[in-house]
Amino acid sequence: FSAPMGIRGRGNSTWSFPKKPWKVKLDSKASIFGMGADKEWCLLANYSDRTLMRNILAMKLSEICGFAWTPHMYSVHVYLNNEYQGVYTFCEHKKVSQDRVDIDVDAGDVYLEIEQQQDETTCWWTSMGVPMMFSDPEEPSAELLAEIQKHFDDFEDALYSKDMADPVKGYAAYIDVDSFIDYYIVQELAKNTDGNLRKSSFITKKKGGKLVMHHLWDFDLTFGNSGGLLHDPEGFFIKDYTPGWYIGDNWFNRMMKDSAFVDRLQARWNELYPQLVAMVDFIDEQALILDKAQQQNFKVWSIWESVDWVDCPSLGSYEKEVDFLKEFYSERVEWMNTAINNL
Repeated sequence: FSAPMGIRGRGNSTWSFPKKPWKVKLDSKASIFGMGADKEWCLLANYSDRTLMRNILAMKLSEICGFAWTPHMYSVHVYLNNEYQGVYTFCEHKKVSQDRVDIDVDAGDVYLEIEQQQDETTCWWTSMGVPMMFSDPEEPSAELLAEIQKHFDDFEDALYSKDMADPVKGYAAYIDVDSFIDYYIVQELAKNTDGNLRKSSFITKKKGGKLVMHHLWDFDLTFGNSGGLLHDPEGFFIKDYTPGWYIGDNWFNRMMKDSAFVDRLQARWNELYPQLVAMVDFIDEQALILDKAQQQNFKVWSIWESVDWVDCPSLGSYEKEVDFLKEFYSERVEWMNTAINNL
């Protein structure tokens, strides 16, 4: 496949790294690797992830959970101006379209992002301190903005009300609970540094409908690939108050106080558990696919000597990094299996 295109840098913190992430825009729509035809695509650098596969692993979990949309991702070699750039993850750009985030913005549907950078045109903070932005439409009418803000206010008020557990008067009247449970399971399992309602989380709301956790994104600093408590496969991160990461209650530890929510969470976890355990085989499959490719990548980006990388010291080799990911993942699944069933 060959086509004219534009290319520019993308990402927030990831753009500061030597290996740059890119957004590609073709002159005309095309299907690549069998994915739905579009102009816009992403090349994720995964510079923070020495296994080069954590984003792909997260999207496999997204498929298992059945999120409304799972971005397709493929590991590729990238050359820019005939110069080798390393192994990247080529994927669908997150956007509203029939093959991606399939909503009707013209009919009043909205695509929102939780992002503390607050770098879109229309941003606000909810009463519980969750940083929200409009992704599409970027500039909603005053009426639409007020409508969406009121929906969030009503949702959070219901979380604190004496009727919080009531299916009509409580929080469940405002959100798609099943999508929130799936979101929680993956974010908690990954122990995602961004997953505690700070960054890189995406919500849709159809006109007159409920809030839906629509898809997952940005998992390079997950599954033990960070320091401190995030490096430990045990312990809740999303559910509980976490000093230094989140101030006060969040949506999930409030919902955990509803026994019906806990019952649904436990049922969903136990339904998914056999597939979650089997994901260690998927990690092995990806490591085999990347075996020779990673050698080329790390000839260009030699980060094995690093002693303090994203607060997570280098283990010295690709094989050891993969082994650590498998070990962390396995221990995390088993810890969560016990912890969730004992809530």
